[in-house]
Amino acid sequence: MAKIYEIRDPVHNFILFRDFERDLINSQPVQRLKHIKQLAMSYEIYPGATHSRFEHSLGTMELATQAFDAISLREPEAYQKLGWTEAQRQTYRQLLRVGALLHDIGHPPFSHAPEELLPNGYKWHEDFTQALIRSPFIQPLLNMGVATLNVDQVVAVALGQEKYPQDDPSIQLLQELVAGELGVDRMDYLVRDALHTGASAGRFDYHRLLNTLTVIEHPINDSPVLAIEAGGLHAAEGLILARYFMFLQVYFHDTRRIYDRHLVDFLSEVLTDGRFPKELDKYLQYTDDWVQLKILDASEAGRQAELAARLIGRNHFRRVLEASGNDKVSFPQLAEYVHGQFRDLIRIDEAEKQAQSIEPEKIYVLGDDGVPRDILEVSELILMLKPMWRARVYARRDVQAEVARACNEFAAPSETTLNE
Repeated sequence: MAKIYEIRDPVHNFILFRDFERDLINSQPVQRLKHIKQLAMSYEIYPGATHSRFEHSLGTMELATQAFDAISLREPEAYQKLGWTEAQRQTYRQLLRVGALLHDIGHPPFSHAPEELLPNGYKWHEDFTQALIRSPFIQPLLNMGVATLNVDQVVAVALGQEKYPQDDPSIQLLQELVAGELGVDRMDYLVRDALHTGASAGRFDYHRLLNTLTVIEHPINDSPVLAIEAGGLHAAEGLILARYFMFLQVYFHDTRRIYDRHLVDFLSEVLTDGRFPKELDKYLQYTDDWVQLKILDASEAGRQAELAARLIGRNHFRRVLEASGNDKVSFPQLAEYVHGQFRDLIRIDEAEKQAQSIEPEKIYVLGDDGVPRDILEVSELILMLKPMWRARVYARRDVQAEVARACNEFAAPSETTLNE
C-alpha cells in the first residue's frame, strides 16, 4: 500500500499526497515555487503577503480533489454521463490533481509582475509551464504513478481551455474545475490572499460552492457540463464578488502597482538583453532570491543602484493622479501630454480587468425542479458588475508638485491628489 504524506496548510489544514505526487512535489520546477511570492512585492503594503506559489499550488491540488470527490459522492452517476469506467475515473482524478499541482510552475520571479520580460516566443507564464511539463524535469515522472498520464492532457488541465483549447468533454470538465470562472485555482488564491493580506473582501463560502458542484447534460448539445445546484448560487456570486473587490482593494492597489513598474525597470537593466532566458535549466535559476540579491548588490552609483533604491528604500514614485470610470476616454491624451514633459521622471500605469467573463450557455444552475438554467439568467448580481479600470500617473518625489500642476493644466476630469 502506497504511503500517504501530509503537509499542514494555513487554509486547508492538511494536504495529503502519495509517493508519485511526492516525486512531482520534490521536482525542481515545483520546489522553485517556494521562492516565487504569490503577490510579488505586495508585502511592502501588506506585511503578511509573503506567501508563495508553492503553497498555492498545493492548495489548488487539494481543492481540485475536493471538487472532484464532492461530485462523485453526491451524484455517483455524474461520471457515468461522461462514459467513464471506474478505472478511468481514478485516472482522471489523478490527472486533475497533477494538472492543478503544476499549473503555476512557469511563473517568473515575483509572479505576474515581470511577465512582459519573458523571452521572445513566450507571451505568458503558461508557455513556460507547458515547456516544463514536457521537459525531462517533469515528463518522466508522469509515468511513475498507478496510471501513466498523457502529457498532452496534463498540459491541457494545467493551462485551461483559454490557453490550451480541447474538444474532449472529459478534459474540458477538468479544465473548468481548475481554471474556469468558478475554478479551484481562483478559489484558492482568493482565500489565501485574503488570509495573508488581511483583506476580508476575499473571503467567501467556497466549501458551499464545492459541495454544490455537479455534472449535467448540456441543455443544447447534450454534452456533459459543470453546473451548480441552486443552493450554491450565492456562494458562486460570493466568489465573483470576492474577486471583484480583491482586485479593487489589493491587486490594483496604487503602491503595489508602482512596485511592479519599478521591479520591471530594474530587471530590464540586470537581465541579459532585458529578458529572461529561454533555456529551461537557466530559467529555473531565476527566483525572487536571485532578484533580491541583485538589488542588494546594486550599491554602486549608476542606473541599477538608482532603480534598486526605489525598491528597497521605499523610495518609489508617488501617485499624483488617479483616473477611473469615464476618465478612460481622456486619459491617453493626458498621459501623452504629461509624459512629453517629464519622460523618465514619471510612470504611467493602467490596470484593467473584466468583473467576470462568463460566456452564455457556459455555466448552469440546476434548479430545485431539476431544470438547468444559464447562470447569467438566474443571477441578478453578476451582470451588474462593471469592468474594473484604474489609471495612474506617478512621479519622482522631487517633481510631484510640478507633475500635479501639469495634470491640472490639461484639465483632467478626475481629481488630482498628491500622495504625501
